[in-house]
This record gives sequence, structure tokens and C-alpha cells, in this order.
Amino acid sequence: MDQSQVRGPFEAVEVAPAKLNRRQEAKLRTRGKVMQAARELFGEMGYDGATIRDIAKRAGMSTGAVFANFTDKTDLFEAIYVEDAESLLDVMREAAQAEASSGVAKRLSALFAAGYGRSIENLPMVRAVVVRSWLQGDDAEGRMRTQDRGMANLIAEVLRDGVKAGQLKADADVKLASEMLQSAYTRNYRVALFDKGSLDQLVARMDAQVAMLLNGLSA
Repeated sequence: MDQSQVRGPFEAVEVAPAKLNRRQEAKLRTRGKVMQAARELFGEMGYDGATIRDIAKRAGMSTGAVFANFTDKTDLFEAIYVEDAESLLDVMREAAQAEASSGVAKRLSALFAAGYGRSIENLPMVRAVVVRSWLQGDDAEGRMRTQDRGMANLIAEVLRDGVKAGQLKADADVKLASEMLQSAYTRNYRVALFDKGSLDQLVARMDAQVAMLLNGLSA
């Protein structure tokens, strides 16, 4: 037997994704159109202002097509939030990795700047998320916090690298620090939303917050 074909018991094996049939592809396209229409209307009219009927009309389909893909407006909004949050996290991760040879402060600055740069293009949707977060129930809050933890984990990775490199104290509370920075990052959007802050102002504010926190953690 060709030894190149022999795999160890723990070796990962790539599995090609299953090919979708036409019906599945059509449903996926419909779902994408609904989400894009809803994303636009939530930004224009807010969560409460946009109705399922409005969303269906913007997407060019019936309300039945919307309900065939989403239970209700809350389900649709959460799906958009999760998709956007995951896309944003990918952008921030790439920015941090691009500065892998730099210090902690520069890596965090790149990470947060990438996040603001991506999100500030659609501040109306950010506003809808902020307003919705004030009014949602415990279940929805829990699901959205799961996405927030993804960002906190990414920040924690950068901080842990700083600890390993001797840039931060060995006993630094990485978990608490990452949660504090994630909270500061999110809260700073209010500056853009309600004080008309620019991208440069957001980045400078976040850099100052990072510097203040790292000052207490530096080795």
C-alpha cells in the first residue's frame, strides 16, 4: 500500500462540502435577498419601523417567502446580526494577524481600527443593533452575547501573545482585560452615532483606552 495514503488516527481529513441542489440553492438565494432587504430597512427605519411586509416588498417577494425562511422579525434581525458579527470578526482577525510581529498595542490598534472601518460604513444598522439591545429579552441578549464573546476571545489571543513575549505581566488577568476592551470598543460606537464622531476620532479614542489599560498590565 502507498504509505502516502495511510493516515494517522488523529489526522484531519478534508471533506468537500455537499453540493446543493437547485431547490436548496434557490432557498439560499431567497434567504440572502430577504436578509439584505431587511438590513437596509432596519438601517433606514430602525427595528420597530421596519415591518415584514416592508421587507418582503423591498426584496421583491411575498411575506410568505420571508416566513418560509425566518420565524419572525426578531429571528431575521438576529440572523443579520450574527452574519455581520462573524464577517466583522474575520476582518479584525486578519488585521491582528497582519501585525503579528508587532507589539500588543499596535496589534490591538490594527484590530480595532479594522472593526470601526468596516462598521462605520453602515452606522444606521449599528444604531438599530444598539437600540434593539436595550429592548430585547433575556434569550436574545444571551444569543447576542455569544457573538460578543468571539471578539473578546480574539482580543484575549493578542493579550496572551503579549504575555508569552514578556510584554505583559505573567499574572495579567487576560480574561478581564479582554472583556473590558471589548466593552470599550462597543460603547465607543455611541460617539459616532450620537456625537457625530469620525473614524479617526473613534480609532484615537480606542488607542487611548488600550494604552491606559496596557499601562497597568505591562511587565
